[in-house]
Amino acid sequence: MAITRNFKVLSNDIASKADNDMSKRLSAPRMRTIDEVSKLTGLSYTFIRKLCLNGKIVHVKTGRKYLVNLDKFYEYLNTGDKQENISC
Repeated sequence: MAITRNFKVLSNDIASKADNDMSKRLSAPRMRTIDEVSKLTGLSYTFIRKLCLNGKIVHVKTGRKYLVNLDKFYEYLNTGDKQENISC
């Protein structure tokens, strides 16, 4: 009985530590609507929507709304389009 009780306590401790470690590594992306991103950045709604439609920025369409991954959007603004190698 004592061995079983100790095992349950130990397994609960291991599970809680694993949950804590995972929560430190995983974080939910900051998602914002196009309108919110437009207000934050000063860029037009239409420009951001075109980036979504052309697959240039990370987004999710939920019903009629587009949710933009804010961190990836800022990354895109800082790096721009990746240039493809074009040989003449």
